[in-house]
Amino acid sequence: MRENIAESIYYGGLYAQIALFGALMVMLTLPLKKSKKTAAVQWGGVILGAFVLGFCLYYGTDTIIQRLDSIADSSSSNGVIQFIYSLITVTTVLLHTAPALLVMAAVDWIHSGKRSTKIFVSVLFMLVVAAVSQFFTDITYIFFSDGNDGYSRYAPSTAIKSAVDFAWLLCILLIYRKTLCEKLKKVLNFAEEQIAHIILVPCLGYVVFESVKGTLTTYGITLMSVDPGSFLIAVTVVVSIFVMYFLMYWAIFKAVTVAAGSAKVKAELDVASKIQLSALPNKFPAFPKRKEIDIYATMHPAKEVGGDFYDFFFVDKDHLAVLIADVSGKGVPAALFMMSGRAIIRNQALLGMEPGEIFINSNVQLAENNKEGMFITAFLGIMDVNTGEMKFCNAGHNVPYLCREDGAVEALKMNPGFVLAGLKKTKFHTEKVTLQKHEKLVLYTDGVTEAVNTSMEMYMEPRLEDTLKNCCTKPVRETVEQITESVHTFADGAEQADDITILVVERV
Repeated sequence: MRENIAESIYYGGLYAQIALFGALMVMLTLPLKKSKKTAAVQWGGVILGAFVLGFCLYYGTDTIIQRLDSIADSSSSNGVIQFIYSLITVTTVLLHTAPALLVMAAVDWIHSGKRSTKIFVSVLFMLVVAAVSQFFTDITYIFFSDGNDGYSRYAPSTAIKSAVDFAWLLCILLIYRKTLCEKLKKVLNFAEEQIAHIILVPCLGYVVFESVKGTLTTYGITLMSVDPGSFLIAVTVVVSIFVMYFLMYWAIFKAVTVAAGSAKVKAELDVASKIQLSALPNKFPAFPKRKEIDIYATMHPAKEVGGDFYDFFFVDKDHLAVLIADVSGKGVPAALFMMSGRAIIRNQALLGMEPGEIFINSNVQLAENNKEGMFITAFLGIMDVNTGEMKFCNAGHNVPYLCREDGAVEALKMNPGFVLAGLKKTKFHTEKVTLQKHEKLVLYTDGVTEAVNTSMEMYMEPRLEDTLKNCCTKPVRETVEQITESVHTFADGAEQADDITILVVERV
């Protein structure tokens, strides 16, 4: 009876130490719901409750285990003996997992944040406690043992065991605070969303560890075993599980960090896409007070951010500039070059020069410090909205189409020109065309004509011309939408490989 009470007091103290260890570790890691003073009082209550729980559980389970042992000793049936030992193992596992459940509940009660993160942290720390108590403390107990009974070394006194347990937990706490605390906090802040997907891993890992530990203890295979074979088995199993969990958690943290990084990049790209699209004119009708023209445009990036761009603006009260361009490459680099190119061309156009001169000056600026070798194909037209005369210049861009009121569709006759940002001394020439009333000029990028379907066939210009023949009398918005629908129907679910940009201007 006296020995049972002494061990019960030891387990009560062990539970209290584990609760104290959990409190200190978690307070270093997770934010609090209330003040530190309130949290200290709450954790103090948890630690006191842990002592009472440990004392009562050990006292009750030890009595049960002794009773089951006596039944097993008196039984001659192997099946009954195995069943009883299984019950003893379950009882031992419950005894050793109880403090983890208590700490987990306390963390959820006292600390703020997502529940999955709080469970992950508390179970992770409890798994560390389990590993240390199974290996390092048992190894240390051997040095304080004063003999053996032929099967197992005598355990040291409860006071020595408590001191050893506390010393090892204190070492872990100090190591964590000095080396791992900030790293874990960064991972948790960085990957909080992803932790919810792997929360079962530490929980199951802890249960498996305690189950193996309980099974070994039931059959007397511990680090306190005198038999070299039993001692070697215990060392091998514990070290193997320890290494396995170390590698598993290392892989989990790496995977979670990478997944969180990808999610963060995706979120940032989504924001960049919204910023990019908002920088382009997107309010229609664009010029509700101007009855001479109607205009509509759209861009569908192949990735989060695109390299195509369009623009339209009045140079003065009578002249409308329309611009469409395609930057080489995709993604962020193309988007950055696109923003730079659009700003340069727009600023040059607002100086009142002709399109050819605008492209000459823009080309020089774009070619400077262009170490990545990027380039832009572009078409710029400046139209007198009163007469319909449009002066334009093409820099290696797709040939626009004219849609006549009588249903005729024809490619705009022009020189192909060379790309912008390719060579500094490239010359560009201004050409002219006149839009009659109710005629439309259709500008587009190669994402339209080079769209592919599941059979790897390209959309190409003939299909675009057929689509435009049905749009000659339709408003500019319906024209753009019908072209877009035609391309998507042709693609038939195939992945979009290039940005799709369309601009249609009509002289009303």
